[in-house]
Amino acid sequence: MSATDVNELPPAVTSARPAASLDILIAELVPDLLGYFTNRLTNREDAADAVADTLLVLWRKQKSLPLLHEDARRYAFGIARHVLQSTRRGAVRRNALADRLRAVVREDAVTNPEPDLELRAALATLTAKDRELVLLVGWDGFTVADAGRVLGFTPEAARARYSRARGKLRQQLSSPD
Repeated sequence: MSATDVNELPPAVTSARPAASLDILIAELVPDLLGYFTNRLTNREDAADAVADTLLVLWRKQKSLPLLHEDARRYAFGIARHVLQSTRRGAVRRNALADRLRAVVREDAVTNPEPDLELRAALATLTAKDRELVLLVGWDGFTVADAGRVLGFTPEAARARYSRARGKLRQQLSSPD
């Protein structure tokens, strides 16, 4: 479309919608959009999120929003349709990921049984940060320095804390209760 073609379009198509008019349109659209998404999505919270996503797109594209109310409503529902498709694709991806994670957890439970209660009790005697430091090193494969960085410690402080925590664990696990 050339510049002269744009000038030939009616003002209702080329003029920007005033902000107050956009607020009124949105106020009128929200119940309709919520109904649209509620009828198509099983989770009401997902429907509310989809309405918010649609309104965000409308706000971003307000300069291209038609001025005539019915045209603007159709435009908004076109956006809503795209948001719905995106929401459904996201749900499919999340469900597939959850299935893969469940399979990994089941497999891991067979190969790595839960740590015994004595170890859990010993870990519970540590401070929260020392316990997390020990778990990051022992279970998650971090070096002491890297685990310390995750927790906001200098490498030197992490090594000192890790050494004290190991000593306390050793004492807890070797003492006859």
